Amino acid sequence: MLVFILLFVGALAFAFIFLNKKSETHDREGVVNSILSKDALSVDFGNGKNAVVKFFGISVAHESEMQDEKIDEFLQGSILGSRFKFKPQEVANGDVILAEVYTLADEYVNAIFVRQGLARWVPSQASNDSELLKAQEEAKSKQAGVWNLAIQELMKGKDQQSGAEESSDSES
Repeated sequence: MLVFILLFVGALAFAFIFLNKKSETHDREGVVNSILSKDALSVDFGNGKNAVVKFFGISVAHESEMQDEKIDEFLQGSILGSRFKFKPQEVANGDVILAEVYTLADEYVNAIFVRQGLARWVPSQASNDSELLKAQEEAKSKQAGVWNLAIQELMKGKDQQSGAEESSDSES
């Protein structure tokens, strides 16, 4: 009897979790009404409630890579206030939608970020996205943004300095 009750409760819990799982599988159009961070947008899908959308498959440049001004210029000038198509790939913690973002003319915004060197492709998240791979190869060949040799050298210097500081701290 106890086994039956445990199985029943387990089945109910599984059904509850499975049926209440939030998934966004259909493409949606919406207007970006504010920039929350370098990689997060507040989007109005016309249902009276704003949603947080993050770019899927990319990692935006870190502050130390000195691209913040260019990222902000891109977001403010090309994204804010415009209507886009969003192709949700995953819903993360707190109802954050991870999505591929497209202009209404079908330009892939995530790839534009990568092509300009403002972000990197994240293969562990979007391994089958050949457009992001191609955009990253193009950015590397043009030494755009984070792929600029001067920035690469600066980052190597910071990594070496950080490693030396950690080494001296552990010797103390």
